[in-house]
Amino acid sequence: MINVHKFKYLIVMAGIGSLLCAALGYLTYHQVGRHTTEKLTLKVNQLGQKLDAQLMRYSKLPEVLARDPRLLNPLLIDTAAVLPSESEVDQYQTTSELLEQWASILGADTIYLLNQSGTTLAASNWQQADSFVGHNYGYRPYFRDAIIGGKGQFFALGVRSNKRGYYFSSPVYHQSEIIGVLTIKVDLSLIEDIWQYEDLEYAIADPFGVIFYSSEPSWLYHALVPLTPQQKTQIFASRQYGNAPLTPLTAYRELATFQQNNINQMTLPAQDHQASFVVASRDMVQAGWTIYGFSPVNAAYRYVLLALLMFSLIYTLLCLAITSWWQTRSAQQALAQLNDRLEQLVIKRTNNLLESNQRLRDTVKQYELSQAELKQTQSELIQAAKLATLGELSASINHEINQPLAAMRTYSENSRKLLAKQRYEAVASNLDEIIHLNQTVADIIARFKVFARKAQGSETSNRTVVADAIRAATTLLHNKLIKEGIILRVSELPPDIRVNADAIQFEQVLVNLLHNAIQALAGRQQPQIGIQLQADRDWVEVRIWDNGPGMDAEQKQQIFTPFFTTKDDGLGLGLTVSHRIIDAFSGQLTVTDHPGGGAEFVITLPRSTEDSV
Repeated sequence: MINVHKFKYLIVMAGIGSLLCAALGYLTYHQVGRHTTEKLTLKVNQLGQKLDAQLMRYSKLPEVLARDPRLLNPLLIDTAAVLPSESEVDQYQTTSELLEQWASILGADTIYLLNQSGTTLAASNWQQADSFVGHNYGYRPYFRDAIIGGKGQFFALGVRSNKRGYYFSSPVYHQSEIIGVLTIKVDLSLIEDIWQYEDLEYAIADPFGVIFYSSEPSWLYHALVPLTPQQKTQIFASRQYGNAPLTPLTAYRELATFQQNNINQMTLPAQDHQASFVVASRDMVQAGWTIYGFSPVNAAYRYVLLALLMFSLIYTLLCLAITSWWQTRSAQQALAQLNDRLEQLVIKRTNNLLESNQRLRDTVKQYELSQAELKQTQSELIQAAKLATLGELSASINHEINQPLAAMRTYSENSRKLLAKQRYEAVASNLDEIIHLNQTVADIIARFKVFARKAQGSETSNRTVVADAIRAATTLLHNKLIKEGIILRVSELPPDIRVNADAIQFEQVLVNLLHNAIQALAGRQQPQIGIQLQADRDWVEVRIWDNGPGMDAEQKQQIFTPFFTTKDDGLGLGLTVSHRIIDAFSGQLTVTDHPGGGAEFVITLPRSTEDSV
């Protein structure tokens, strides 16, 4: 039963599809035909308008140029009964040169001057092999119209050049008498630049229906309808198309009948068979021509076939969709039962996931607490290392403070004696010195307080001027360096180099490395410590070296290990903390042998992208 129902269903859907395809094909064919006719009419009208505009550009030129008095001399010389002199012959050449200049400026094919009998006296192509000079064109309609005072317009195939062209002519007057004709020939190849529609063909025909210009070369000099003997005699007399046979392309008896039909059958000389075309036309009243547009009817068949293929595809997909919908509907009940079971399973699994998620949150919270404690411990370790360094520098701090204090005591005792002698100006001078020394002590204490303070997260800065940090570190150890007799060699410190590190912690690393170098130079001859600053686009490198005893391979391997020290009273935390500080700012702290002897520590930190120039 199921197969019988399916077979009936397929028969019904196939019958409905066939009827719809027939209706769609009929409607598409007529719609495409109407659209093609409208498109063809529009394109032909556009071509006619553009061609009218181009011809209008030249139609007034002969009348304007014929008024130039320089054209009169050769015509007057020609009308004289005597032979022209040598200077008068030169006048023809001068006029030809003038016409050549005009043709170049106006973009005309040829401009030439004819006498009363139609013989060319001067021409713009006077130097070419097919020059018009000396040839008679009295049989041309454009000459006959102009010699009696009218304006000539005519299309023809050139007798000398064998080139198609449109001719404009105007009479040349002398004292109200016509003594010659000026003619401009325009090359109609400009139509090829105007027509840009490769899918459409065009043809331009004269009033008799003879095609003299076309996008299809095989149609040239063929007639749209058979010509009468009188029409052929008139065309051959004017030599308008040379010796072309003027064979017809259609079997229509009248040109008006051909123009009234939207679809016409035409003979294709190149393929020697007939084809149907959708035809549109436009009359060019001024030129006396008619422009025809042709579009093959076969193009409409391609659109119909494409529409039927698309409809068949869509119809087939629709049938499949309907079939699928029926199958889906029959399966919904089974799916509903399955969904109920799945929902129960999902609820159970969700509860398990919630419990696991809660345990995971507790673990993450405990991890965050451990991380906070670890961070606090590390901060306290850094502070302890810093205070340990200050403890080692305590003798230097006392010395720096005791010197100004001793000087203050001396100035005070001296002031009491001066006061007893009433030497008030000297007392005032001593008081000024005491104030200055007091400020010096305050600056020393402030400097060490800044170094000793514990950095807070909200106070840290991510950008540090390297030169300022180096100067601050060397200032803290200045007295220690002098006491030990150490020569400090600091290279040039550009003020515009910054690193992505906290200033206080970076200064702590520098102080620790310099203090270790001072201790390593104890008892050395000519002790020296050097600081070098190097930077490229992305990294900044600070090198601190000394000419001490250096380190062996085992020491360099363990130097950053916690509690490893080469000093008798050292804690072994200074370099470990320094290494962690630099590592926290995405940098590196390494040790190597200095080329001149001793050890060299290298600090490498990312360069700040906001360096000032």
